[in-house]
Amino acid sequence: MQTLAGKRIAFVVAPEGVEQVELTEPWQAVKEAGAEPELISCQAGLVQAYRHLDAADTFPVDKGRGRGLR
Repeated sequence: MQTLAGKRIAFVVAPEGVEQVELTEPWQAVKEAGAEPELISCQAGLVQAYRHLDAADTFPVDKGRGRGLR
């Protein structure tokens, strides 16, 4: 199996509305493969995730407008 060691993998999401499991499970798989995941959004701060229609956890944006994104 090929690893992703030394790679950075971008997860590009809207600042609100991402289904939590659709972010967290691939995120964990990327980490387990040896890569560094990076959360990117059009706004700096936090991304609000959801479980169906209910607000769930928030996740800090690594790069967003005002935080390294142009």
